[in-house]
Amino acid sequence: MSPDGSAMTPGGDFYWLNKDFTWSGGSSPGTSHGHNVLAVDYGLDLDSVRTEAPGGTYPSGSMSCISCHDPHGRSRSGSAAVSGSGSYGGTAPGGAMLGNYRLLGGVGYQPPGATFSFVNPAPVAAQNPLLPFGETDVSHVDYGSGMSDWCANCHFSYLPTHANTDGSAFKHSSDVQMQTGKINRYNRYVSTDDLLGTSVTAYLQFVPFERGPGSTGTLDPTSTQGVDSNSQVMCLTCHRAHGSAFRVGARWDMDATLLVDSHPANGDGGVVGNDVLNSYYGRDIATDFGVGQKQFCDKCHNNVPPH
Repeated sequence: MSPDGSAMTPGGDFYWLNKDFTWSGGSSPGTSHGHNVLAVDYGLDLDSVRTEAPGGTYPSGSMSCISCHDPHGRSRSGSAAVSGSGSYGGTAPGGAMLGNYRLLGGVGYQPPGATFSFVNPAPVAAQNPLLPFGETDVSHVDYGSGMSDWCANCHFSYLPTHANTDGSAFKHSSDVQMQTGKINRYNRYVSTDDLLGTSVTAYLQFVPFERGPGSTGTLDPTSTQGVDSNSQVMCLTCHRAHGSAFRVGARWDMDATLLVDSHPANGDGGVVGNDVLNSYYGRDIATDFGVGQKQFCDKCHNNVPPH
C-alpha cells in the first residue's frame, strides 16, 4: 500500500480504499474500490456495505491479507520441499518444487474466519523478476490458467456454471475460452479509433487474459502477443485483486462513456496529488488512446469483423 496511489502493481493499490471521490452528480466511495482488508494501522477498516464476499459466504469481518495469501507458502501440490518462489516462472531442481504464485492459498487452505477450505488450486502465472511489482504492456503478469477458479474459492457463484443464476446482476462469463470473433477483435484493437493492430503487439495491460492450460512452461511476462484459441477470459481481465481508483476494483472507469471523462478527475472532491494520473498507471488516456477512447470493454467487444 502506497501513501499516494503510486504502487502500480498488477494487483493494484490498497491506497484507493481510503479515497472517497465526489463530483457534481456522482460519487465513488473508497469501500467500492477493491477488497476491504482489515488493517487498522493503515486506516483500512471493515467493509461498510457487504457482510459477506459477493457470490459466497466468506465474512467481510475476517478479510485480511491471509484470507488470500498463505503465510507458510505451501505449494500447489505434493509434499516435496519448496525450493523457491512460484511467482516468476522457471523450474525447480530435482526432488523439489516451486511455491504457489504470490503465496496464494492452495487446495485445503482455510482462511481465518471461514467455515470452508479452498477446493481450487492456486493459479499458474508468472511475473517479470526484473520488474516484480510493476505493470505495463511489455512487462506484466503472464497468466496461464486457474485464476477465476481460484477466485471462486470465495466467490463461488461467479463461476460460469453459476453466473447470473443467483439473482445477482453478474452477467459476464469468466474462465471461458476466446471464440474466433473475439480473438480477431482483441488482436486488431489498438484503441477506439484504431482497429488495425496485429496479434504480435496486441497485448494491453488493462485487459489481460490467460494463455490457457497448456501454457505453464511457456509463460513470458514480457510478451506483447495477443490472444489465440487457447486464451481465456478471467476475473482479472476486468478487475484488480487488491484495489483500484474505480468502482468494483475495475481496471478502468466502467461508468464513463469516454475514458477522458473518468473519475477521479481534476477538481473532484477527494483528489490530491497524482491521483488522476496514477489511476491509469501513469498513462494519459487522451495522449495514449485519444479523446474519443471508449471503455476498454471494446478490446473484445468492438466493430472489427469477426473473421
